Amino acid sequence: MPNISSYYISRLPTTSFNFPMIESGGVLQDKVHQVWEATQAPLPMVAQGGLAVASFLLQNLIDVEKPNGQIVPPNQYFVAVAESGERKTTVDNQFFAKINELESELDQKYAQKVRDHELALTIWQARKSGLLREVAKYGSEEAIEELYKHEKLKPNHPPRAGIRTLSDVTPAAAMALFDREAIQSTILRSSEGEEILSGHAARQLSLWNSLWGGDPIRVDRKTSNSCVVSPRTTLYVQAQPSVMQRFISKGGGNARGIGFFARTHITFPATTQGMRPVKEILKIPNHEYDTWVQELFQRNIEAGKAPDFERTVIRFTNDAKGHWFVMANEIEREIRLGGRFEGFGDHASKLADNIARMAVLLHCAEFGIKGEVSLRTLNDASVLCFWFSNEFIRLFQAPSEEQSDYLLLQSWFNQKRTEGYRYLRKNHVRKYCPNALRDAGKLNILINLMQNSGEIRMGVIAKKTIIDLYPNYQDDQALLMTVVNS
Repeated sequence: MPNISSYYISRLPTTSFNFPMIESGGVLQDKVHQVWEATQAPLPMVAQGGLAVASFLLQNLIDVEKPNGQIVPPNQYFVAVAESGERKTTVDNQFFAKINELESELDQKYAQKVRDHELALTIWQARKSGLLREVAKYGSEEAIEELYKHEKLKPNHPPRAGIRTLSDVTPAAAMALFDREAIQSTILRSSEGEEILSGHAARQLSLWNSLWGGDPIRVDRKTSNSCVVSPRTTLYVQAQPSVMQRFISKGGGNARGIGFFARTHITFPATTQGMRPVKEILKIPNHEYDTWVQELFQRNIEAGKAPDFERTVIRFTNDAKGHWFVMANEIEREIRLGGRFEGFGDHASKLADNIARMAVLLHCAEFGIKGEVSLRTLNDASVLCFWFSNEFIRLFQAPSEEQSDYLLLQSWFNQKRTEGYRYLRKNHVRKYCPNALRDAGKLNILINLMQNSGEIRMGVIAKKTIIDLYPNYQDDQALLMTVVNS
């Protein structure tokens, strides 16, 4: 008989189809809502853009002291899978416009430093060639000693102020850049995913795992000295399903096995195509957000120049600490047989860590780099992280026959949304949905499950059952009656 004490009510956030609305984040939260309203892109994808900015700008300025006393970096990894037309690039531009502007200014200054370095190196090499000829011709002790002294004067490659965005780069090239330009904070960012989710990246995912944990990485070279790099790194990738599928087929299949995806906040959100108002998408001014970005960017530059710079350690209030321990133990318990995270121990082992990191990012975005994380902020962070956790489980669990049918119907409904449909008669669905789902009993079960999860809404009008593919939008009475009378 099972021990009755093993039965309990979990205090973890429940599964929810709708992306959570939270209160924490201050200027960042305001920007997320602004971009969402301007683009009408899927909210999870929009939220990832804002959170990626916070991770990039804060990761080298702060450390997170988890309630258990462990010190970890705050950086986060985000992956969004979305079809073409979901406005991935638009969302990226809305959040990163100010950063792009600041980096462009930095690039111009850095380009001059590089040109000066190349000229100094050319002069140094010319002088070295002359000394080598002198040593070869005369072999005097003075010439040899002069050559040794000259070797010590070789110009070093100039550092790049410690912060940089990377996109079209392989892991090996990234490691070389980290060393040559003395990069301390970076974001690997792509609105198409091709550059980062390539065959090269798929074969070196363990590097990204180490960077997520803040571990130093030794870079061994054949032609020059080896080095050790440890830049704080944020990953922000938006990719089409076809790109993700190629990534898996070219070696990314082990990404789950080595824990890469377990560290990421991943989503494949429902499309918003077909219900977006057609209007001009403008970059709406947000001076508070731009000022916040500029101040943090400048602090990163100053941190890169200061040899004695120390990161600010952000801790949790006593109430927040106690609640974090409750969640961490609940997560551990849910790995058991029959638990929420059965078969997902890799993901669960990183979840409490990600919640602490997320809470610190939200806290600093709202209150600045000071103070302690409150219970309210921790609760908001946990709701966000558990939503992405549900996405991870949904995307990576081995589907049963019922789950496969559910995904098949979900894909068919998404296609209908893309084609511009909002309302469908249930009889139409039964007649035209995939053949494997046309059994009335099976279809009824799937539709009821979708309604319970909030993906669709059903109602009866004039004795006809109507399915609403956009349950959270206000009804379009004219369109609805057209479908009812068809």
